[in-house]
Amino acid sequence: MIKMKHVLLLLLVSISFIATAQNEKYKIHIKLENSQDTSILLVSYYGNTNQITDTAFLNKGSYTFSGAKVLKGGIYLVVFQNKQYFEIIIDEDQFFSLETDPTDPINKMKIKGSKDNEDFYGYLKEINVYGKKDQELNKQYKELDSNKAKQDEIREQIKEVNESVKKIKLDFISVHEGSLFSKILLASREPEVPTELPLKADGTPDSSYIYTYYKEHYFDGFDFADERLLRTPIYANKIKRYFKNVLVQRPDTLIKESFAIIEQAKPNKETYKYCIWYFTYESETSQIMGMDEVFVALGKKYYLTGEAYWVNERTLKRMTKRINTLDRLIIGNTSPNMIMQDTNMQLVSLHDTKAKYTIIIFWDPDCGHCKHEVNGLYAWEQANAEKYGVKVFSVCSDTNVVKWKQKINEYKIHNWINVDGPRSLTENYHDLYDIISTPTIYLLDENKAILAKRLNAKQTTDFIKRNFDVGIKE
Repeated sequence: MIKMKHVLLLLLVSISFIATAQNEKYKIHIKLENSQDTSILLVSYYGNTNQITDTAFLNKGSYTFSGAKVLKGGIYLVVFQNKQYFEIIIDEDQFFSLETDPTDPINKMKIKGSKDNEDFYGYLKEINVYGKKDQELNKQYKELDSNKAKQDEIREQIKEVNESVKKIKLDFISVHEGSLFSKILLASREPEVPTELPLKADGTPDSSYIYTYYKEHYFDGFDFADERLLRTPIYANKIKRYFKNVLVQRPDTLIKESFAIIEQAKPNKETYKYCIWYFTYESETSQIMGMDEVFVALGKKYYLTGEAYWVNERTLKRMTKRINTLDRLIIGNTSPNMIMQDTNMQLVSLHDTKAKYTIIIFWDPDCGHCKHEVNGLYAWEQANAEKYGVKVFSVCSDTNVVKWKQKINEYKIHNWINVDGPRSLTENYHDLYDIISTPTIYLLDENKAILAKRLNAKQTTDFIKRNFDVGIKE
């Protein structure tokens, strides 16, 4: 009877082990020479962020990552407790082992069971050789700053190294066509701009050709709908560079290009979701004046239509309010009217203010920065208001009339149109003009269309001067 119990126990353990093994969708065995880390992390890229995917604990000198769900394809980091790491490819091969030395993970790497990682580390080892050559040559170049002939010689050697690296990349792409790392290399390639400029109709070289060619070929070989690329350092960084450094920072240009990329990412839900989120976030948080127009365009096309399917009701409600608020404040739109009481308790309308330029400044009596901006604006306005046709519509946010009038006297701004925000026929001017903090400044033209916003006093007055001078030239 005792023997039978032992047999049953062994059978149950065996069945449990088989069931566990069958449930494993990935298993990565790692042996690290001389490692004393009690645990290591498996971390994935996602856009510009990193996400911890799994943790493996030291067991008889090695670590094992395993799980019941297939890992999403991409480049993953194996991270040590001292924050150092090495990278591995995760794609179709999800059962493999590797052995390396944490002090030299690339050159000491041994892979079993993953052709992708064997090829990846073969490439890294080869590139490493040329990387060291490049460092040595650049060091020599800097040390020979007075020997031009020798510098020219070293420059040619550096060029040869770069050409060798380029050839290694192209060979890898060709030989391993379709593999994840070949797609990564293809996506990361820089356009090779022809050196010979075409001629314009008048026979002169077309100097804009280089920029146009570079822009048009910047994303050659880039698959926006390949979710695996999203889990590499390439996807987010290349898009970010394109929008911040390549494109002219104009709302109409950015809207057009954002839409184009989002549509290319659309075949894959994850890349589609990421691109919509990325462009919306970047435009909403941009410090460049006028970029909220991009945010509004994206919001109307994707959030208000239900295309952003992953957004919950609470977030959608917040987004809808934000989109509608910024939509009425886009540069070029007619500013919302405000009707408020002045210091004599008389109603004053913003739109009835007659001036070539109207500056609206929202300020608070207890705000130190407001004092600085009000004083700066007042000094300029006193000297230039008549020349440029400027009037200031000054909106105080405090309900205390005594304090408000004291500050008007202190700042000497009696000639401004001073109104009290809380005492008005205008519902919640904070929401109407998106006043999150004070001071906030808007600049309107003679028809009360928004010319500029959220600039400081100096930037606003400089803007008026530039705009005025352009008008004279025209």
